[in-house]
Amino acid sequence: MFSLLSDLFKSEGVVKKAVDGVYNGVDKVIFTDEEKAEYFLRLLEAYHPFKLAQRFLALLFVVPYVLSFLVAFFTFVFGLFLRSSHITDVSLEILEFTNNYLGVPVSVIVAFYFAGGALNSLRRRINEGNS
Repeated sequence: MFSLLSDLFKSEGVVKKAVDGVYNGVDKVIFTDEEKAEYFLRLLEAYHPFKLAQRFLALLFVVPYVLSFLVAFFTFVFGLFLRSSHITDVSLEILEFTNNYLGVPVSVIVAFYFAGGALNSLRRRINEGNS
């Protein structure tokens, strides 16, 4: 009975638990370089499925865009070679269709694909300039 009462009113255990709780909380707030590197590696692993999505979207839209542009270009050159205004008009229609319907999605996807690396490089350069 006496030990139970002494444990209840003993401040050393309560203070130690409070100090440990504050220490652990502060320790979780402040990141060391090793912890930052570990979290960055975890982030890269979690980002892997998104990289696959980026590649899939890039192939799904960029390949038809480039092929359509090449068809329009070579058709235009062929029309000039034959001096046929009908062929050059068709090639310009193909090019207009390509740019109107695939231009914006391809631009967004290419920006989505390359923006991460570009922003990281820019951030690194800014941080190096401030150091």
